[in-house]
Order: sequence, then structure tokens, then C-alpha cells
Amino acid sequence: MSMPRKTFFAEPLIRSVLVGLLVVVAAGCPDAPEKKESAEKGDAGALPRASVTLRVAVVSDESLGRAIDRLRGEWREQTDGEIETFDVAKDADLVAAAKEADLIVFPSRAIGELCEARALLPVRPSVLKSPDLRFEDFLPLVRDHEVVYAQQVMALPIGCPTPLLLTAEGKASNLSLPDDDIELALAYLAWAAPYAEHRSRISTLIESDTFRPRLAAPPFVRALESLVAAAGDGPGTIAWPQRESPAPAEASPEPLGGTESVFNPISGEWEPLGAEARRATLLASSGRLLGISATSRNAATAFRYAAWLVSPENSRLVSTASDNVANCRGSLARAPDAWRASDNRDLGRRFAEAQAAALRTPRFLLAPRLPGSEEYLEVLGKRVREALDGRPPAEALQQAADEWEAIHHARGWDEQQAAYARSINATGFL
Repeated sequence: MSMPRKTFFAEPLIRSVLVGLLVVVAAGCPDAPEKKESAEKGDAGALPRASVTLRVAVVSDESLGRAIDRLRGEWREQTDGEIETFDVAKDADLVAAAKEADLIVFPSRAIGELCEARALLPVRPSVLKSPDLRFEDFLPLVRDHEVVYAQQVMALPIGCPTPLLLTAEGKASNLSLPDDDIELALAYLAWAAPYAEHRSRISTLIESDTFRPRLAAPPFVRALESLVAAAGDGPGTIAWPQRESPAPAEASPEPLGGTESVFNPISGEWEPLGAEARRATLLASSGRLLGISATSRNAATAFRYAAWLVSPENSRLVSTASDNVANCRGSLARAPDAWRASDNRDLGRRFAEAQAAALRTPRFLLAPRLPGSEEYLEVLGKRVREALDGRPPAEALQQAADEWEAIHHARGWDEQQAAYARSINATGFL
């Protein structure tokens, strides 16, 4: 038999206790939003005490992993938290690696592979607004494009070098190109960017509507013809950071490329360029980004750690720790960088300034960031090498375009087309 309602509140003592509890609960409620707000501010503000262990996967960069390890003690002193890093091979499954970690340090052009698998969390607005992170201090091309995927900031930059042209002042020599096919493809794309990057379209490498590669179009053919000529009778080296390989004597670093005209794909004609607009920068050719794993159980702390690791105070260490990184902060644009193992502070300053100038250039080309980027680049590199060995550039590039289409089909044409649109931050397929 159920108890009559009146007997539940019958005793005055019980009634008094219940009233007291209600008063205590009511008094405590206003504090809850304040505590929640404080926790949210912790993402972007002063470091709270967080006695958790964060696992950081570092893809194909032992030197950078060691630099991150050297900062573990400082993080522990500030937060009581622990950092555990583990190495991930270049050819490993990066999505699986992300699932085993709270954060992942990965090659810049792998952002598409991770984002398409929904392996990363978008960077929280509170983190981007943090005065400690100073997100606006990152150089424009990195801040507005390289860390952005599907129009969302999906990672924070550790260091994002773009290739420079390294010449020996007063000395003529043939243009030196990389031996590796993928690096050769990237060097070619860096060389081609000024010819092909026209203001009329966001999609340069591939037609946005048909999804057919544009590699055999006039700007890419002319760029390869120019590269072949420069390799036979041109100065310098197309170089990324090599911190154990000394620069040649009297080295002069400068942003790569430059052309007096650009191809207009709508009119089918070449247009003259003013002196200030002749360069274009290749993005995502190298570099390391830091993302938060979508499976992390410590996301709030992981975001705080990510902002702390790439903060201006720590950037000097991590952004010069390996051949895969270089400064991408405006505030450090004149700080000497031993980009090519030089103790010459003036040369180091010129390296840093040339890198910063390249990352401020209005025109840019994104290297392929869709899933399978290494496959696309490898076949392109092989055809560029054939052109350097005497094959007609137009013929070599047509075969590269056909092979890119084959990769589209093998990976799923529609899926790759949608991924490509997101990778270049187009408005469709978002």
C-alpha cells in the first residue's frame, strides 16, 4: 500500500531539515556558472593545476620530439601535469596514431587525412583568443590558410617553412634540385606557383567543377620549361631547412620564384604583373602542426598545453628544433635562425627575414592536402624528373595529370572531390 502524501512531510523536524537543504543548494547554485566560466577561461588564460598525463604522438621527427621532451619539466612545474611523447613512423596510420594520443604533431599536408577521418578537434575560440597564445602573431599565410581546413582552424603551427632560393653571391652555378621525388614535386610546385596562381580562382591545381587536374595547362608547362632551363643554367639551390648542412660561402637566401606574368585561366591569356606581385608562396610543403585528438579524454588540458607549447615563449625552441620546422611568428621574424647550420648571425637573420617575407606574400598555392597527398606528389615528382632528363615538359605533365585522375578513381572520385574542396577552403562540400 502506498504511503499517504500527508505523512511524508508530517514531522516538523524533517520539514526543517529539508528547508535547510534547499537553502544550501540554492546558495550553491550561483557558483556553478562562475566555476564553468573560470574553467573555460583556463583554456586561454593562466595555466591551472592539472594533474593529468597527456600523450603526444610525434610523426616522423625525433629531433622535434626531443625538443618537446625538454619542456616537460617546465609544464610540470606550472601545472603538475605530465607529458609523454611517442614516435610515429612516416608511413604509419596517422589516424590510428591520433586515437592513441591526446595530441598529435604531424606534417602540415597530412591535415586533410586527419580531418577527413574526423580525427582532430577544431581549435576552440577561447584558445585562439588567448593573450598567451597570441594567434594573431602567426604570419598571415600560416594563420589564415595553412592551419585552416574546411574553413576551421584545425591545428596550431609549430613551424611551417616554405622553400627558399639559396644562392652564392657573386657566383653562378646550375640550379640544384632535390633527389627525392616528393621533394622534387614540391620544389616544382613552388617554382610554378607564380605562373599559375591567378586571383580569379581558388582552385589552381585541379578544376573545381570537373575535378580534373590542371597540370598540363599552360602555366604549369611554362613553369616546368623554365625549371628545366634553370637546372641547366641557373643559380642556387631550392632549399628547405637543413640544420646540420652548412650554407655555402656568401649565401644569399630569398623567397623562391617570381615571374613577370601570370596565366589567366578564364581569358586564356598571360597578364603582366607588377613588381610587388611577382612572387607566390607554396604552403604545406613542409612544416609540423599540432592537433588535438578527437578521442582525447583530456581535451581541455590538451588545448591548454597546445597553446602553451607554441606560445611566443616556447616558439624559439620548438620552431628551430628540426629540418621540418622554421619560425612562423611575426614577432620573431628578425631573430637569427641557423636555417642552414650557420653561426653567422647576419646570415641567420636574413634566413628568418626571407622566410617571413615568403609567408606574408599575398599570392599562394597550397600543396595537395587531400588524402593520398604523398601518392599525388610522388607521381608528379617522377614526371618532373623525366622532363629534367629530356622528356618534353608538356608530355610529362599530361601523364602526371592522367595519373592523378587514376588516384582520384582509386580512392573514390566523389569523396576526393569533396575532400579537395575542403582542403582549399572552398565554400562547397563544407
